[in-house]
Amino acid sequence: MIGRVAEILEIAARESDGEGVSLTEFSRRLSAPVSTVQGLVNGLVETGYLSRSGRTYVLGPAPYVLHLIARRPLIDVVRHADIEALHEATGRTAYLGINLAGRVIYLDHVTGDPGFAFLAETHAPRPLLRTAVGRALLANMEKRRLFEILRNVDEQDEPLVAPFLQESPAIRESGYAVTKGLALTGHWAVAAPVREHGKTVAAVGLSGTPQEMENDLDRLGVMLSESARHWEHRASPRPDRDHGD
Repeated sequence: MIGRVAEILEIAARESDGEGVSLTEFSRRLSAPVSTVQGLVNGLVETGYLSRSGRTYVLGPAPYVLHLIARRPLIDVVRHADIEALHEATGRTAYLGINLAGRVIYLDHVTGDPGFAFLAETHAPRPLLRTAVGRALLANMEKRRLFEILRNVDEQDEPLVAPFLQESPAIRESGYAVTKGLALTGHWAVAAPVREHGKTVAAVGLSGTPQEMENDLDRLGVMLSESARHWEHRASPRPDRDHGD
């Protein structure tokens, strides 16, 4: 049920034409009966996570209110200027990504590659095991959560699980992960985890063609790791949950 609620919210969030999503469309996309979907949608409307407009639904105010209550950006320690600086220093596509429900979502990027810009700007979900950002996140994940995600990978990614588990200690030791054409043919990448208060919250990556990356992966990986360690010192103090305004 929680998974379906998350899917409903994502479908509503991705609705860009302003007309909203009907119950029939939710039902079709979720492959679930309309009666089941209606119960979930009604609950989300009542709690403000969806808003009804005629016979369709759009994202409600509650997600934005939660963000305001938190009083902090999603990733506090990395700024857009940092991503720009990486791009300028290396000439490679630079980006920041997180794990969302077992997929990589890119939050920020600087690139001259229109294809990557499209993926990042539409927040298209990417497979964790096929991206350097995803592998950096997985390798630094709590074991129970890691195994849960790996048990549920897509069938086409199942052959990647065992090799990744063999590789993950080396990723943690070096401080960065590398992929060579796993997500996109002709696309190599390196990524390092970003930590906030000692917890891995994101990963920062650089990517390019094999010709651009082949002899530079280790240098770029070290650069990313050092940058991430520097950013960690910026983390805002943890909010005082014992006092309210």
